[in-house]
Amino acid sequence: MKKFRYILLCLAACAGLSGCGDLMETAPSNEVDKSLILKDVNAVKVAMNGVYSTMYNRIDFVTANAHQCFGNMAVTLCAEVMGDDMIQTAQGPGWFWKDYNYEARVRYTSKIWRSYFTWKYFYEIVSNVNYILSVEHTATGDENELKCVMAQAYAARAFAYFMLIQSFQQTYKKHETWPGVPVYTEPTTSASKGKGRGTVEQVYTQINDDLTAALTRFEECGIAQEHISNLDYYATSLLKARVALVQNDWPAAAEAAAEAMKKPGRSLLSRTDATVVKGTFDDATKNWTTGKTPFNSVASSSVLWGAEMLSEQSTVYASFFSNMDACTDVYYAAETPKCISNWLYAQIPDTDVRKGWWNGNIGIPAEDWSYGANINYNQHKFQWADQKAHKGDYIFMRLEEAYLIRAEALCRMGAEYEDEARSTLLELGSRRDTEYARRIESLTGGTQTFATTGVVKTLLDEIILQRRIELWGEAGRIFDILRLAKGWTRYWEVNGEKSNHTNYLSKYSEYLSFPSDYLECIMMIPQAEIDNNPNITAADQNPYVQS
Repeated sequence: MKKFRYILLCLAACAGLSGCGDLMETAPSNEVDKSLILKDVNAVKVAMNGVYSTMYNRIDFVTANAHQCFGNMAVTLCAEVMGDDMIQTAQGPGWFWKDYNYEARVRYTSKIWRSYFTWKYFYEIVSNVNYILSVEHTATGDENELKCVMAQAYAARAFAYFMLIQSFQQTYKKHETWPGVPVYTEPTTSASKGKGRGTVEQVYTQINDDLTAALTRFEECGIAQEHISNLDYYATSLLKARVALVQNDWPAAAEAAAEAMKKPGRSLLSRTDATVVKGTFDDATKNWTTGKTPFNSVASSSVLWGAEMLSEQSTVYASFFSNMDACTDVYYAAETPKCISNWLYAQIPDTDVRKGWWNGNIGIPAEDWSYGANINYNQHKFQWADQKAHKGDYIFMRLEEAYLIRAEALCRMGAEYEDEARSTLLELGSRRDTEYARRIESLTGGTQTFATTGVVKTLLDEIILQRRIELWGEAGRIFDILRLAKGWTRYWEVNGEKSNHTNYLSKYSEYLSFPSDYLECIMMIPQAEIDNNPNITAADQNPYVQS
């Protein structure tokens, strides 16, 4: 980036990181030596806390449409509605509707839409941690404390590049030599020259180098996670497992997931703790009362990494829960409820506690959103912890994901690992479904036999199905669709019902069935980057239409 957003790391009371000028276009005139600001470990900690704050309580990355651009959870929700398992039932105020209908991608020339936000958001994280990492050998203070915060910075950079490469290019396998995203490892100034896209392989090499650097420093410093918002050894191990899964490095994925599973004091949600109590509607007062869910609190037993949201830190309407919890008439979800696909819901047996995370077919069509949360297939998994105070924690990583990754990786490693894969899956499944041991006892095979819909025939089919159910709304379904490379669809019939996607996509029939590498599934490079980076031209842009 010729004039990449230049970040001034200031030790403000809010522990935030502020920048001057516009993305990739201007730089501040008062450039200062960041090594003087980040002179000791305490200052570096404040700066790293600012990076974490960026992930959940800032919405200033765009000048409009900010209510769908609220950090990590906005990226995740976008990736969910782009897939097959989540339905957005109405346009409402418009947030995430164009993502759901595949109309956001072509708005890459604008500075208020998804491509610009995603690029700007993650590259701001990269820029900030590059300044932190630049003082690794000059900042004073306790050696182990400094090593711990540097480990966090390396892990955060790996996370940012992993999200960028998944968002702006096809999956790793079979696309290793395709264009990647620019990689920066040094602080940028107004004199910095933009870099080219490189290759997918080069980006993943940097990601893995950063993960290795982070894990090594975490092990050496011996300091436990200071706050759940901080990346630590175990969260970074799960990030490594995610990356290895995309790269089809099954042994590495299994090993890294196993490391994440070892975190002291963490445990899978029990069946009781995983029970969701749905909100209630008082017909007399026309008021909804929020129910109970473990997915709005970082105090839940399986959380590895997340953001504890204080009332004063809440972004209120511009937030994940505002877009998810329909048990109110003052937030966006009341007008645009998010529903599970009726096919996926039908795969959950009555003995599975997760059946209660959503409505079934209760006789009220989802398009009649005047009924709030009380509509067919509406979700209750994600509810405000406190509506009036606008409180609800963000969960970025759960232990359950580590079990699912390890089970999948082991299953793909061959028949000799199937028993361990099954037992790993059973650890999770038995905490959800009282009949789960019986259901999977005869399943074998490491081949995926269906994409969106079908009959479970193999152990791998079952593992992937359980991933879709357990991590609904959390994993970014479109990323899995791309890495699995089996294609997908938004049209089916189940139990005499047509796909509930078709209620909202009838005029978008061309989007009802997709090949796995459909070009609409990845974003286009923001025009601002092309205009201001001499090493990225229009010829380097992702394809505009399906070839």
